[in-house]
Amino acid sequence: MNPAVAALAAFAATRGAWLVADWAARRRGITLGTLPAVAGPAAAGTAALAAGNAAFGAPAIAVLAATLVAAVTDARCGAIFDALTIALALAAGGAALAAGALPTAASGAAAAGGALGLLYVATARRGIGLGDVKLAVGIGAGLGAPAALGALGAAFVLGGAAGVWFLASGRARPGSRVRFGPFLAAGAYAAVLTGPLVR
Repeated sequence: MNPAVAALAAFAATRGAWLVADWAARRRGITLGTLPAVAGPAAAGTAALAAGNAAFGAPAIAVLAATLVAAVTDARCGAIFDALTIALALAAGGAALAAGALPTAASGAAAAGGALGLLYVATARRGIGLGDVKLAVGIGAGLGAPAALGALGAAFVLGGAAGVWFLASGRARPGSRVRFGPFLAAGAYAAVLTGPLVR
């Protein structure tokens, strides 16, 4: 994919994902404010860098846009909205279908969603939120199983490091909840830049 086209598509997709999230937030009486000014350029720059990967395409662009917006909403109000995760799954799945890669998207969604779903159940819903599980389904659909599982691994490493830092700096106490959406987004971005995308 041409880097300029990838950048423009990622920028536009991020704006679209924000509109979906803002609509969902307003329905719940939540005011999100404005999308951070750096969000669109961050997605665009990442897409331009990743465009050299022959497997990079529309499904990964959907992941870049939606995970970045999910990171912002989770950080601001502690929620990853169903409308956003559904939009991501539909966009990634639809793009995969158009590219003839629907089995890859389905296996990725099952692998990533299943991994976080098991953790959700195993921790009796205290270790991770259901919104994180749904976001992982979309990440898997957009990146395929190998890259999506790499994204989850990176998210846990980053989240664990942040948790240790929060505890050591006194910003959190044992048992405090850490919002995981930003770490899922960071893991997804790392996977898009370095992972074995399967398209």
